[in-house]
Amino acid sequence: MKLDNQGRYVGRSLRKDRFFQFLLLLLVVSVGWWSLQVTGWGSWKGAGKKTGQVAHEDLTEISGLAVSRRNRDVLWAHNDSGGSARVFALRPDGISLGVFELGSARALDWEDLAIGPGPQAGVDYLYIADTGNNALTREVVTVYRVPEPAITPGETTASQRLNGVEAFPFRFPGRTHECETLLVDPLTSDLYLVSRDRNGRQGSVSSLFRSPAPQEPGVIRSLELVARFAAPEEIKGGDFSPDGRLILLRAHSMTRQVKALLWTWDRRTETLSEVFREPGLGVPARNEPQGEAIAFTPDGRSYFTVSEGSGAFIYRYDLPAEVLNP
Repeated sequence: MKLDNQGRYVGRSLRKDRFFQFLLLLLVVSVGWWSLQVTGWGSWKGAGKKTGQVAHEDLTEISGLAVSRRNRDVLWAHNDSGGSARVFALRPDGISLGVFELGSARALDWEDLAIGPGPQAGVDYLYIADTGNNALTREVVTVYRVPEPAITPGETTASQRLNGVEAFPFRFPGRTHECETLLVDPLTSDLYLVSRDRNGRQGSVSSLFRSPAPQEPGVIRSLELVARFAAPEEIKGGDFSPDGRLILLRAHSMTRQVKALLWTWDRRTETLSEVFREPGLGVPARNEPQGEAIAFTPDGRSYFTVSEGSGAFIYRYDLPAEVLNP
């Protein structure tokens, strides 16, 4: 406040105050940016439908998720590092259907889970990626494969041991990578690993590596680099659609609202490296601070996400018509 020549206070008009005008402009810009981030397809606000809540008390750090194609309304999940070598079966509403131990497997740092074909025609297999490498000290990572067990509707299996587990050790070309995403091509059985660029230490770029089928148990194989792509978000999970046309990656960022990215692969005209030359389409996913797991439904028209944490919520999202019918 100022005094006039008669000692009276003279107030400033807020409408003419430049600092106030600057604050007002900043507020308008911020609200506009927030609105663009959280509205429209690809946002998280109100996205998806909550189908349930994880009930099993031991399933508290979910990092891998897959949706069964042979067992109706069955999800497969596993915990992150520190757990034992086991997978959990649960319904979309979160009710537990059983716990299955993988005989002969180890769980150093399990990161992702996928369902895909294997050596026996007509059989679905579970693939588990023991590929966590936060400190970049692991020279060799492992993917496990086991035939998917049958789940009897309406029954809960307390615990069961799965035999016939195969271990596929891999080495990245050039240097080690942190990897939290496993993709299994439903048409070729090729395996893909996608690197995570933690805190942008690789220049906000992720890499896609491939191991062509057939896989060789117990033999260390060098992965081949397929593509490198800009990833302003850290890639922490993914899945192929059952028809092999869509690729979905779970993106994690504390500053950006896009939480999942989608690519479409026209196998008749494109190689996978060409697909990843284009940026992924932002698609809906809830703002789950510890969200890593994502998986397509058997019809490829929807997908699920679930976060880490005790009693985590399960969400289902439907793809829009323009993606399903391009």
